[in-house]
Amino acid sequence: MDQLFLVQFLIPLLWAIGFVFAPSNNKKTVKLYALIGSIVTLFYTAKLYAALPNPEVLTELFKFEMPLFFNMTYTFAMDGVSGILAILNMFLLLIVIIATWNVETEKLKLYYFLIFTLVWAVNGSLLATNLYAFYIFWEAMLIPLFILVGVFGGENRRMASFKFFMMTAAGSILMLAAMSYMSAQAFKLNGSYDLTYDVIKNLNLEFAGVWSPQSLIFWAFTIAFFLKVPVFPFHSWLPDAHVEAPTAGSIFLAGILLKLGIYGFIRFVIPMYPEAVDANRELIMYLGAIGVIYGALTAWVQKDIKKLVAFSSISHMGYIVAGIFSNNQMAVNGAIYQMIAHGISTPGLFIAVHYLYIRRHTKKLEHFGGIAKTMPVFAVLFFLITAGSMAVPMTCGFVGEFMITFGLFEVNKVVAVLAATGIILGPIYLLKMYHKTALGEMVHEENKNLTDLTFIESLPLIVLCIMTIGFGLYPKMVTVFFESFVNGFLSNGL
Repeated sequence: MDQLFLVQFLIPLLWAIGFVFAPSNNKKTVKLYALIGSIVTLFYTAKLYAALPNPEVLTELFKFEMPLFFNMTYTFAMDGVSGILAILNMFLLLIVIIATWNVETEKLKLYYFLIFTLVWAVNGSLLATNLYAFYIFWEAMLIPLFILVGVFGGENRRMASFKFFMMTAAGSILMLAAMSYMSAQAFKLNGSYDLTYDVIKNLNLEFAGVWSPQSLIFWAFTIAFFLKVPVFPFHSWLPDAHVEAPTAGSIFLAGILLKLGIYGFIRFVIPMYPEAVDANRELIMYLGAIGVIYGALTAWVQKDIKKLVAFSSISHMGYIVAGIFSNNQMAVNGAIYQMIAHGISTPGLFIAVHYLYIRRHTKKLEHFGGIAKTMPVFAVLFFLITAGSMAVPMTCGFVGEFMITFGLFEVNKVVAVLAATGIILGPIYLLKMYHKTALGEMVHEENKNLTDLTFIESLPLIVLCIMTIGFGLYPKMVTVFFESFVNGFLSNGL
């Protein structure tokens, strides 16, 4: 199993290296190579999950020791939550390849190299159970995304990429400082600086108020993960990054990268620092609820369609943060479900924005209107994806938000009511977006000549629409991946 996992784990990186040797003058071959790579990586990731004996507990997949590097042991393991997020990561890779099939750039090989390197680093973060290995992959993710935004982004791409890099790197410094303290404590106990999952759990850091070791370590990790999610008020890098990023960058940001902050809470914060979590639980739940309202209200007033979708992510992620910290089975199940639902609907919205932009070369809402008359297929698919994002009943978005709100109401009624305002505000700004683009009068002559989606363009939206409705009608298709994990997570802290 060890050797087989190593081969499967390295496939995205090896495929990325293959782009270096791909023929530069044959773009169709490069794109076909990327498509095949996305299918292969998705297949092997799904196969890896299917082989798990028990999704409730971490199953060790690979382990190696580095005696010359502080005698550390690096382990990789998978359970229900890391497994379904890894599958989502590879699924989004396939969606990105198809949705941007007609991308035109002289640096096509670099474009695909960065994408495949990014998904490899994401998988590394999801599967690493040694904290140093997690940190290495956590930092490695920044590099391809920084270059992807900085090279292939919009007019203000350099500002956006540096802002994203500097703010997330600031959180990483806090995390590294906390890890250094934990390593010193681990060395006293075990004679090794190793920070494996079991070692961290056995450190038993003292909690005696705000300035105690456990509290300081908790906040160092929490702020780092807040910046990644991002949680209000640590969110300012996200709208700029989304607006300036190429479509591939926006899809990965919304679809999987934001979830890694939530995954960090699940894997390395909530189980490890129980007293600090209990002491700050309500504060973080309130921050999540405030983020729901702030993101929705800010999205409401946006005139740029891509920035509107970006602020909607802040609102949706606020739901997830409140649910994860609720310590309520229904809300935690809903939060993990909502991670998947958001990873379907919001990438769909960014794909729709991409198709509008390549036809009109603008993202301003005022430049559209009435395009359902010239793009009926797009209008139908765009509406279904929008319905999922606004949590219309019988869509995946409704299931997650309902479960979270129901669970929060059992824990803290005020937080539940605040968060529930997102159910009201979401349709307001999303229906505004849809009305100003697809409905109403066609006042701009340029819109009269727009062409509808081709089969290849419509394919990723069709798949995402089917998943939006299918998961909404039968949530068990998603919850079966992690229900047993949540039971163990709440009872054992694992």
